Amino acid sequence: MQEAVIVSGARTPIGRYGGAFKDVSAPELGSLAIKAALDQANVRPDQVDEVVLGNALQTAEAGYAARLASLGAGIPDDVPTIAINRQCSSGLEAINLAALLVKTGEVEIAVAGGIENMSQSPYLIDYKARFDGLGMGDGALTDSLVKGLGCPVNLYHMGVTAENVAERFGVSREDQDELAAI
Repeated sequence: MQEAVIVSGARTPIGRYGGAFKDVSAPELGSLAIKAALDQANVRPDQVDEVVLGNALQTAEAGYAARLASLGAGIPDDVPTIAINRQCSSGLEAINLAALLVKTGEVEIAVAGGIENMSQSPYLIDYKARFDGLGMGDGALTDSLVKGLGCPVNLYHMGVTAENVAERFGVSREDQDELAAI
C-alpha cells in the first residue's frame, strides 16, 4: 500500500454570515483555495488525478459544487470529481477518501477538502407546492441552514451536537482551536 501525504494546504478567510463573501459562491471560494494549494505544491492542474470535496449546503446554482470548484481551478474536465455530504465532517471525509484513493494506488495526486458558503444556503419550500400549489393561505419557507444541518435522530442543530461531544469527551475550546490551527 502506498503512503498518502499532505503536501500543501490552503483556505479562504473565514467570513461573517451575510458579510463580505455573501455574494461569492462555495465553488468560487473552493477554486481559489485549490489554485493556491496547487501553486504551493508546484503541481499543475493537469497533474491532478482526482478531486474529492465535501459540501453540506448545496444551492441550486451549485448543485455539483465540487465539480464547479475543480473546473474553476483549471483542473481538466476529464479529471473525476467526487462530492461528499457528511454534514459538518464533509471536508474531513473528503480528505480521508482522497488518502484512501492514494493508498490503494487508484490515484497518485488528489485534491481534497471542503467548501461552503453558509450565507448562500437557500430557503426551501415543500415539494408539494410544485404539484399541488399553495392554494389559499400562507406557504412556509424552511431555512436549509437550520433544517439542513440538523440531526435527524436527536432533532437538534449540529452545532449542539459538537458541544455535546466536546463535553462528553472533555475536549476544551482551546484544544479545538489548537487542532484547527494545524
